Amino acid sequence: MLSFSPLEKPDHSVLLEWLQLPHVKEWWDDGDDTLEKISTHYSSDPDTTHRFLIRDDACPIGYIQSYRIDKSTAGIDLFLAKTDYLDRGIGTEAVLLFTAMLGENRGISKFVVDPEPENLRAIRCYEKAGFVFDRIAPGDNGKQAYFMCMERHNIQRR
Repeated sequence: MLSFSPLEKPDHSVLLEWLQLPHVKEWWDDGDDTLEKISTHYSSDPDTTHRFLIRDDACPIGYIQSYRIDKSTAGIDLFLAKTDYLDRGIGTEAVLLFTAMLGENRGISKFVVDPEPENLRAIRCYEKAGFVFDRIAPGDNGKQAYFMCMERHNIQRR
């Protein structure tokens, strides 16, 4: 069963390990390649960015975060670190559970994501969770982003 636990300082070493994995680094590379950089980056903006480990039972398997865009809208980002969890619908399940949690606990009714257009695995995951294409536009680090959105009423719990 999937759950979320707030990212804490002791988790930074596992996050550093995960961020070096080729399938993570391909799409999630903010230059966080030392424990000091991880601690600085993932401890910043605690009031605006909420960071969690994705867990399967007690085992951490990935990372997910949300950030408020306006009163009713939040952006989310995630990755699965454990390769044996890829291509099994686990990412979609995590997105569905996480967005439901944010809707219930924080009153969020609209969600946005911005994977790179070439990241077909992420795009398919978000589509299965109910996100729809909005536009391609400049994203972080000057790269193009495939903006998608989902209204809360589109959430389908499994």
